[in-house]
Amino acid sequence: MDDVHSARRRRGAPPAGQRLTRDDVITRASQMIATDGLAAFSLRGLADALGVAPNALYNHVRDREDLLGAVTDRFVAGIRLPAGQQPWPDWLRAAAVSLRAQLTGRPGLTELILARAGASAAGPDALARFLDRLTSAGIHRALAHVAWHALLTVTVGSLAQEQARGKDQAATFEAVLDLTITGLLAAAQQPPTPQAMALLKEHELAR
Repeated sequence: MDDVHSARRRRGAPPAGQRLTRDDVITRASQMIATDGLAAFSLRGLADALGVAPNALYNHVRDREDLLGAVTDRFVAGIRLPAGQQPWPDWLRAAAVSLRAQLTGRPGLTELILARAGASAAGPDALARFLDRLTSAGIHRALAHVAWHALLTVTVGSLAQEQARGKDQAATFEAVLDLTITGLLAAAQQPPTPQAMALLKEHELAR
């Protein structure tokens, strides 16, 4: 009987001498999604890659949604924004180029970020860093918030198109980014629009 109970306790466990952690699960899931794409990702496939039974994963994540949220949080928390004191339009361009580089070659993460970054638990910190940089340059907070959404839309959206078409979209990205920054420069010369103010309030970012 003890042997049966022992076998039950070991069911789904990692290989002998190893101890599965939540960090292991998130790291391997991130790698698989980045390389193979979100559509191909499954908990069963993740369990196989980790050398455990699928039910072992539930000691560390509630379900697939919880895991995808954790993968998104980790990526968003690690987003690198450029340093330096260059004029804000140049900094914004550098931020977009940097984000594109961080996502290039990781098709599954691009799709995941596009769908979930706004709801990410780590999103507010990344957004706060972005807003602080632009507002310190004299940009109204409402416009800085719109600039954040513009950066994500242009950068992540261009990569999503690139993946869907199987064609390099770098030139399109540069052209759309140029137009976006030109529009933001013009907007910075005027009071923020009612729509921008409403969006800021809706997202509870006014302060």
